Amino acid sequence: MNSPRVTVISTGSELTAGRSQDTNSSWIANELFGLGYSTEKFLVLPDDPKLIRKELQNLALGASKENPVLLVMTGGLGPTEDDYTLEVVCELTSSQPVLNEKANDRLQALYRLRGKGFQEALTTALRQVSIPSNSTALNNSVGIAPGFWSELQPGAYLACMPGVPSEMVTMFKEELVPLIQKQFHSGELYSDFLFIWGMSESLFQQEFIIDIEPLKNGKAVWGVAAKKGFIRVTYQSEDKNLVQELIQKTKEKYRGLCTGDLFEEFPKLLLEKKLTIGTIESCTGGLAAKILTDRAGSSEYFLGSVVSYSNLIKENLVGVKKETLEAHGAVSEETATEMADKGAMLLGTDLAISITGIAGPGGETPAKKVGTVFIGIHIKGEKTEVKELFLPFKRELFREVVAATSLYLMYNRLRKLV
Repeated sequence: MNSPRVTVISTGSELTAGRSQDTNSSWIANELFGLGYSTEKFLVLPDDPKLIRKELQNLALGASKENPVLLVMTGGLGPTEDDYTLEVVCELTSSQPVLNEKANDRLQALYRLRGKGFQEALTTALRQVSIPSNSTALNNSVGIAPGFWSELQPGAYLACMPGVPSEMVTMFKEELVPLIQKQFHSGELYSDFLFIWGMSESLFQQEFIIDIEPLKNGKAVWGVAAKKGFIRVTYQSEDKNLVQELIQKTKEKYRGLCTGDLFEEFPKLLLEKKLTIGTIESCTGGLAAKILTDRAGSSEYFLGSVVSYSNLIKENLVGVKKETLEAHGAVSEETATEMADKGAMLLGTDLAISITGIAGPGGETPAKKVGTVFIGIHIKGEKTEVKELFLPFKRELFREVVAATSLYLMYNRLRKLV
């Protein structure tokens, strides 16, 4: 089937009232772009079944096998009275709600853990584990509510997913992408991407994209998504060689700042070289360790972590010298160096990442502002290197950027040595 006209829809009165921000739509559009599908428009709707029904009907008008439409919708799949997605889609597809066994089993197990007091609530909750009878289930491996794939009319397809970002992202990747690729051709388009670390969208466009002729004349298109500590740049064209040329030009411009998907490449490198790693973290509270262990099979290379918030833990457990802390402070190159070196000995690892900084909002000194961080990179047999960064972000963003950047710094140094 031909490439579809795509609309991404988010539902929720909290979105239309401005109480919450819609982050799902841009993420979905960026992922679809990387697969070769262009999104025509976004639509945000309140929890109003009549309005949702009307918009879906209008968007499906004119669809056919030769001119298909794909609607990707998030939200409205919960157990509460304002969750209308199931009801509306059942009406549009002449379906009845049917219990999804896999989701029901997960729900029953959850409520058994909660005890008898939750039995009454379980009756209401059952609506979130139902799907329209004329649909294909999209399994939810993170939460409870399944999504579903329905055909509203010949050539008009609707994918419904939860609004919770973590559930939606996993469902999209594991369940929806294979369905979309099976149903639609993405056209004779080729795409590839790079991560560029420590780069902003605006600076990248200003100093690089603006001068690239194939992007100005439309022979290729580009997209960029801001992530925590890096941007993901995607190029797309009917000419495969042009895409590779753009990737190469980007690498020549930004050199060591460029990686592929670091969260895939780094674990592969550790496994290939049979290296072990651990983290000694202060201001990030274990976030770097969390990223490393999010991947299945991480026990092959990740041995452990120490969250050394206090100086007493840095000194008594990790082994940082008292004199170092007194002379240079906890947030310093010297302390980061000892945290990495002593931490590697304590954990028995080949590699160690140390992180010590000021996440804020308090803790600032005349010499060291909120946002200051030192990241130590210990590689067995090599001199430990420490990178000082100043990242004046809010506390949560600061911690996430620092944790991700620490993995990049280790990976970037390691790939030069091996």
